[in-house]
Amino acid sequence: LADAEFVRYGVMHRNTYIHSPDLLEATMETQQRKGLFFAGQMTGVEGYVESAASGIVAACSAAARAAGKEPRAFPKETAIGALCHYISHFIGKNFQPMNVNFGLLPPLPEKVKKREKNERLAARALSVLDEFIKG
Repeated sequence: LADAEFVRYGVMHRNTYIHSPDLLEATMETQQRKGLFFAGQMTGVEGYVESAASGIVAACSAAARAAGKEPRAFPKETAIGALCHYISHFIGKNFQPMNVNFGLLPPLPEKVKKREKNERLAARALSVLDEFIKG
């Protein structure tokens, strides 16, 4: 690179996203126009898995709407539900895209040892998800 010529210095890429707390429900459906859904990084989720997960939520919600049913938000105790709740219910001045993380999940009702916490959160999520799927 000793002879490299820099025409213009680059910057880290920046994703474009909507202000989901003002626009979306946790079902990925718009607040103002029922039947219109968003998914992917434009909703304010960050990451490939998170983008795919928001697409699953939007697809499930659109299928419910097409069947004449009200879309249901994934439970906040699950990773997908917690992320969708974050982007649709963020309170503050500076909404920013978010990856899924354990910090988005509601705390456990009981105190547990630090090394057991994430395992317990995951077990709770699976249990709640089973109930959600049953309908």
